[in-house]
Amino acid sequence: FAEEVFRHAAEGLFGRRVRVVEAGQQGGDTEMEEEGGEEVVAWSQVRNSDFHELVLQAPLGTPGSAPAGALLKVARCFGFRNIQNIVRQLRTSKGCAYSYVEVMACPAGCVNGGGQIRVAENSGESPKDRLKQVKESFKAGQVPRRPGENPELQTVYEQVVGAPPNSEGARVWLHTQYTARTDELINPIAIQW
Repeated sequence: FAEEVFRHAAEGLFGRRVRVVEAGQQGGDTEMEEEGGEEVVAWSQVRNSDFHELVLQAPLGTPGSAPAGALLKVARCFGFRNIQNIVRQLRTSKGCAYSYVEVMACPAGCVNGGGQIRVAENSGESPKDRLKQVKESFKAGQVPRRPGENPELQTVYEQVVGAPPNSEGARVWLHTQYTARTDELINPIAIQW
């Protein structure tokens, strides 16, 4: 989901179409390339194998000048250790360095979660090999495309919503609003669920 947030924000806020790839694909960890009118941006590992970020850099001003910095930073972090680091950043006066953070409690993300079939001890297969196999199976047959290009979603907009994406009708049916909270954080132990 973080990839879609990044693509949508890059295009909506900065007018830049991007395609996101995993680290090590299409130009390395942090290098951006042009491909088919889209910038290719790769996930880069930040702290450990369970913490990655996407960065949309400001364009170069004039030839030979340095980039103006990051316009948009999105992260995905897996596992409680990384979640704790993000929460600590939020509590500091500087705040979090990311515009959006996708968080999953399971190490290596939900594809390595508690619902996965565990490797039999006598199979000779390592958990890392099993995780790699699950990820490859998940990606196999997927067609990378923007949500608006999905034929099933186009049918929903035509037959159910009766309006095109990002129209007022679509906002009424499908969008939500977020309200910034200014209240002080309360003690989580005192919260009564």
